[in-house]
Amino acid sequence: MNERKLLMLCLFCSVLGLAILFVGVQYVEAKAIPVGDVNGDYEGTLVAVEGTVYSRYYNGEHLFFTLKDETGKIKIVLFESSIKRLGIDPEKIRNDMKIRIEGVVKTYEGELEILPERVEIIS
Repeated sequence: MNERKLLMLCLFCSVLGLAILFVGVQYVEAKAIPVGDVNGDYEGTLVAVEGTVYSRYYNGEHLFFTLKDETGKIKIVLFESSIKRLGIDPEKIRNDMKIRIEGVVKTYEGELEILPERVEIIS
């Protein structure tokens, strides 16, 4: 096999692999768990949690709030880029509002938080 054919085969396999990864990512589902079950074992994992907005703070760029249910509470952080990407009006997110969050669990300064990929207002 000459170099050109080998190069074309490598390029084809690379493109095919990227296409398979792209399609696969579209079908990743968030693991639905109670807020109180979110722990360090879930760091880097896509999870789905439901609860009530509690102690909301919006500084004009980023939205921070605690989501709580009957099992516990966790910090939710929506950076300005996420707010824009998700098409969220931060002023519409209010205390006592019921919300469903799908996002990735992260640790910041020793505290667990969720960075949302999807936000659904339930009531």
